[in-house]
Formats: sequence, structure tokens, C-alpha cells
Amino acid sequence: MVTLTDNFFHKRLVISLAYLVCITCAELLTTRSPGYGITFHGLIIFALFIHSSLTNDQDLSKWLIVLIIAPLIRILSLSTPSTQFSYFAWFLIISLPIYIAVFTCIRIQNIDLKDVGLVLPKLKFLPIEIATIFLAFPLGLMEYYILKPGIIVEFSFEAMVIPSLIMIISTGFLEELSFRGLLQYHATRTMGFYGIIFISALFGFLHIGNLSFSDVFFAGSVGFIYSLVVRKTGSIYGVTISHGIINIMLFLIAPHYF
Repeated sequence: MVTLTDNFFHKRLVISLAYLVCITCAELLTTRSPGYGITFHGLIIFALFIHSSLTNDQDLSKWLIVLIIAPLIRILSLSTPSTQFSYFAWFLIISLPIYIAVFTCIRIQNIDLKDVGLVLPKLKFLPIEIATIFLAFPLGLMEYYILKPGIIVEFSFEAMVIPSLIMIISTGFLEELSFRGLLQYHATRTMGFYGIIFISALFGFLHIGNLSFSDVFFAGSVGFIYSLVVRKTGSIYGVTISHGIINIMLFLIAPHYF
């Protein structure tokens, strides 16, 4: 017997998958034509906004609003001229409006900070958090061998400090707060455990711009692991540090040694 709850669940799942397909197609389009890709992402934002205002399902409405963050990230990354700034200043600049969007959603929707993982993990979960942090070192090397970025800064303590902080603040913390925090909070409320799979797939597909199927799979897989860790511990701090270390290994350390 199909219940009203089942109908709500299936409707939410179908709608979410439809937007995931649209975002993925927009990402593919940006690899061919960034201008058209930005336009497609802009149309997705418009559709999400209108859809969220028309639906009577309040949980779905809130979910659609926060889902705007995904195409917003891509629009900002494509429209901010990187040639006018250093590589790491560019990361910092595009992170600011995303931070504003995330905390605006948290404030307007009256979400408790602990619900988006902004809470210290309990002592019993420290082994999981520590293991997640140490896992970042081999994962960073794995992604380096996938993407092989060149040397960006000289290898010295002074030259590495600020870029490392930016990697943690503008990629590690921001992306974990966005994906494993706010987006995962709403996705699991809307779709249950399928929400974790959705967020992991979305995170992976947003790496299409790296032009590597291996990196899309890698990012999605790491995102899935991080989602499970946050689901278990209730905190994003461990995965934030881990994520930051992966990017530090990828961009700052591995290019000098491998």
C-alpha cells in the first residue's frame, strides 16, 4: 500500500534527481563553452528559486533554496577573473559571497549551528576524526597523481603559511560547511540516506571542470566518506581539516616532491 509519506518521498527524490541532472549538464557545458555554462547555471538558480516559492512542501522548499549554492559556486568561479589575482587570493575572493549565502540560509531558516556540524565531536568519536585527518595525506597524493598540478609557490615555511590557511578556510571549511553541513542537513531531511548519496554525487560532478573522470569519481568517493563521518560524529571539524590537508598536499607539497 502506497502512503502519503511514500508519495512525498518519491516526489522529492525525482525532483532532486532532475536538478542534479541539470547541474551536471551545466557542468559539462562549461567545459565546452563557459559563457553558456554560466547561463545554464543561472537558469537553474532561477528555477530553484521559483520552484521553492511555489511548492507547498516546506522541507522541499527549504532544500531547493539551499541547493542554489551549487550552481552559485560555479558561476562565481567562472565569472571571477583569476588573471587579476594570485591563485590563492582568487580562492579567498570567491569564497566570501558563498559564506554569505550559506550563513544567510542558516539564519533565515533558523537552523541550529549544531545541525550543520558546527559543534565539537564527542570524545568517543575522536578516533574517527583523527583517522579521517590522517587519511587526508594519502588521499592528497592520490589526487595529485590524478591531476598533476604544477608548482604554484616556492617550498618554504613563509611562502606556505598563508596559502595553507586559505586552503583550509576557503576550500576545506567552506566546502564542508556547504556540502556536509547545510546541504546534507536538508538532503537527508528530504530524501533520507539517499540524501547522502545525492550530496556525494553532486560534489563529484562539480569537479567535472577538472576534465578528469577519475577526479570526479575520486571527489565523489571522498565526499561520501566525509558524509558518513559527519553523519556519525555530527561534526564537520574533522572533515574540514582533512579536506584542507588534501588540498595542501595537492597544490602545495606534492608538486615539489613527486
